[in-house]
Amino acid sequence: MWWYHGSDKLFPTLRRQKALGPPGTPEKESLAAIYFSPDLFFALALGMRRNGKIVEIDNSNRTIRFENPDQFQPEKEIYIYCVGPEKIPDEKKVWVDERQIAVDLDEIKPDKVERHKTGEVSQHHSI
Repeated sequence: MWWYHGSDKLFPTLRRQKALGPPGTPEKESLAAIYFSPDLFFALALGMRRNGKIVEIDNSNRTIRFENPDQFQPEKEIYIYCVGPEKIPDEKKVWVDERQIAVDLDEIKPDKVERHKTGEVSQHHSI
C-alpha cells in the first residue's frame, strides 16, 4: 500500500509546506505539513490543481470543477510521489479525512516517483 502526494513539480525530497486554502478551510487542511492521500486519483487531482485552478473536487460524485477550464492542459505532466506509510511514525500522522493525511515531518524522501498526465484524471472524475 502506498500513500500518494501529487505535484506539478519534480523534487528529490518532499518538504513541509503551509497548506493554503480558501477562507474557512478547516484547520487540519491548512497545517504546515506534507500531505498524502491513500487515493491515487485524489492525489492526481490535487497535483493538477494549478492546471486551470480547481474550485471543487467532489469525491462522492467523482467530479472536478475548474475556475478556468480553458486553461486545463491534459498533456501536462504531474508527479506522484509514493511513500510507504509504515516508514512514517504514527505520532507524526494527522488524519484530515479518509482521503488526506498530514504528516508532521520536515521532509520525506519518496520511495518512488511516477509520471502521469493531467488528462488521466478524466478517466476517474468528470470534468
